Amino acid sequence: IEAPRCSYFPLLTSQVRKYFGDMMLNFIGDDADIWYDVDGTPLKWHYPIGLLFDLHTGYRPDSNSPPPLPWPVTVHFKNFPAEKLIRANAIDATQDFFMSMIKEADFLRNGSTKKVMNLSKNDQTQLWDGLWSKNYDRFWSVNYRLVINDGQTPRHIPLRIYLPDNCPVIQEPVSPVDESGNKLTLGNILHQVLPELFTSPLPSENAFAVPVIHGVIPQLDMPIIWASQNLCYPDNFLHIVVLLGI
Repeated sequence: IEAPRCSYFPLLTSQVRKYFGDMMLNFIGDDADIWYDVDGTPLKWHYPIGLLFDLHTGYRPDSNSPPPLPWPVTVHFKNFPAEKLIRANAIDATQDFFMSMIKEADFLRNGSTKKVMNLSKNDQTQLWDGLWSKNYDRFWSVNYRLVINDGQTPRHIPLRIYLPDNCPVIQEPVSPVDESGNKLTLGNILHQVLPELFTSPLPSENAFAVPVIHGVIPQLDMPIIWASQNLCYPDNFLHIVVLLGI
């Protein structure tokens, strides 16, 4: 399957079921019982597919090796790992989680969820339908109003940082400007949050750790506001995977 990086595995489930059904391998259970893993590690269904790829393949875009594609993912129809994954109605739960992330991003950016809550019911539906149907013009015609923030400096950047070896996700309030009102860069933020790994905001001095966003290594000197507006996933969070080693 050719899947968008910004989609979710539950949105592929009907296609997966049809594939196996066409092979006369019918599954009579509920979609919520279907789960995916890579090398024995269950994949979190509420994470975007691109984020999971960056996190679990460990592929460094600056290496001389080609990306590990196609990505071998195993589909399971039984023995749901309830101790590791949340069992929920696949499509509905994904939509609910997606909208909760949109609201959380709005709260971090503005100090309230008013901008999301003030969207019409049709606009809120359009956000999800645009993502689900891969109609990104439809999606961004609504989401643009949330991300651009009316030209105002956001209070905080909706940001999550992921480290290897199942480390807890790092999410803390990150201001896009310093005390003097100067715009901070991605390098400034990584140095602020992970000074042991990013000993300097300058890329030339951080050979041991690299950030990966959407499968690429971004420039550390880009303003964090620009990164948040242009490199966020559809849930409006800037998801950064940190890879270690050279």
